[in-house]
Amino acid sequence: MESWILFLSFLQVVSCLDTFHYVIHGDEANFEAATKNCQHEGNLTSLSTWKEVQAVQQALSRHLQSSGEYTYWIGLWRQKQECVEHKAKLKGFKWMDGGKEAEEIKWKEEPESTCTHDRCVYISIKYDGTSVVDWGLIGSSCKKTHPFICKVKGEKQTPAPKDCTIPTIGGTHDHIHKVGNPSKLDIICDNTKTYNLTCNTKTLEWITKEGSTVNLSSVCVPCPKGFEKSYTGQCVDIDECKNQPCKDNSKCVNLKGSFQCKDSTPQPPSGILPTDPHTHPTQPNTQGPFNTQEPDGTANPGSIVLIDVTESSPDYSHIYIPVIIAVLALLLLLVVILTIVACCRRKKRKRSKNLSGQKASKESMALRDSMEKIP
Repeated sequence: MESWILFLSFLQVVSCLDTFHYVIHGDEANFEAATKNCQHEGNLTSLSTWKEVQAVQQALSRHLQSSGEYTYWIGLWRQKQECVEHKAKLKGFKWMDGGKEAEEIKWKEEPESTCTHDRCVYISIKYDGTSVVDWGLIGSSCKKTHPFICKVKGEKQTPAPKDCTIPTIGGTHDHIHKVGNPSKLDIICDNTKTYNLTCNTKTLEWITKEGSTVNLSSVCVPCPKGFEKSYTGQCVDIDECKNQPCKDNSKCVNLKGSFQCKDSTPQPPSGILPTDPHTHPTQPNTQGPFNTQEPDGTANPGSIVLIDVTESSPDYSHIYIPVIIAVLALLLLLVVILTIVACCRRKKRKRSKNLSGQKASKESMALRDSMEKIP
């Protein structure tokens, strides 16, 4: 009898054991904000046992989409004025949930020996695309930001057969299955866009509140430049012209993924009105330079073109002026030439007169000498 009592007591204790599951949050936050976020359903996770470490690694393997190194806040911290204990497994840090165990602790870096500031711990993992291949703990300032891991009390709820299954979502994201309501799913993409989805029990597809299905395979995959995500998760073109990016009265033309600024339509010259495409073509003028045809009363006044047909004598001023200047220049040149010729002739006459006088003087002197010699 006593053995049955002990067995029933054991079953009761086992049935009262708490079960947990782990939720990975991709949004970065400081340690305080991460702690408050997890408190809605549980706490920042501990890693006190080997079983818990394995469970967290499995949760990370399901969450991560590509290989690389990642960091997450966990619920391990040390208040200021509490110093590092290098020989202890937890190095003087404590679990946020009050746990004391430290069965599986692996420090990647030795914590900093400071007692003047709060210090918090994050886990650094290496993921090869399939599973976590390496991990370790690192002490840090609590003000830094990292994604975080929550430890939630209770088993993870799976959809009932008539509910939609949790989908495979492309891109970096968080998905939050509403606790107690498997027909609700929130998807938070890395670009902070959120999709609130409801399970369509007839088609077993996740739909938006507008009733549209969402392409979950690419809903969180970034769009190319010039495109943005629609409420259905599709990449649609951004109309840049809404923000009027063009200046100097240029016309904005929206293109796929871009835009172009074009010059505005040139204005017609002053005094000429633009042709109205709805008016009749102008009839040819057969009455000479003066058109006395009566205007058509049905014509569009805005399409009338006023033409000045008054005759005027041709203007030859652009020809006369250069000719007059050329004639004056020629006359001036002729006067200069005549002046030079006259001067030259005057000098020549003067020179010849002087020579004649000198010759006559010599002849008279010779005649006088000859007369003086006659006895």
